[in-house]
Amino acid sequence: MVGNLSLPQVLNHIEDDKLEIGITLYNNFQSESPHYHTQAYEYQYIIKGTTEYMDIETGQEYTFQQGDFYVTPPGIKYAQRSQPDTEILFIKTPPGNDKQIITTTDKVKEWLRGK
Repeated sequence: MVGNLSLPQVLNHIEDDKLEIGITLYNNFQSESPHYHTQAYEYQYIIKGTTEYMDIETGQEYTFQQGDFYVTPPGIKYAQRSQPDTEILFIKTPPGNDKQIITTTDKVKEWLRGK
């Protein structure tokens, strides 16, 4: 892991103010609140499992599986849900918490629940 990570970390990591690198593990089905980043480009590589992504403004849905790599530029409003046993390597630059949570429609809320 790399970055100036704000949460207490149990793993050793390299302090860096230029980017963040980490691995997110989803043991159970999980979705994230719809959001966008004001500055960061977020790169994700699917190590294992499946994650789904919805562009909130277009309604376009994407499914990413083991071996897939994608980027979300700043300003893109999106929702993401991950299936159980999914591992994602992420790289974010610039680092820091620039996440802006957005309100959304009932349709997106249902999608996030897996319906």
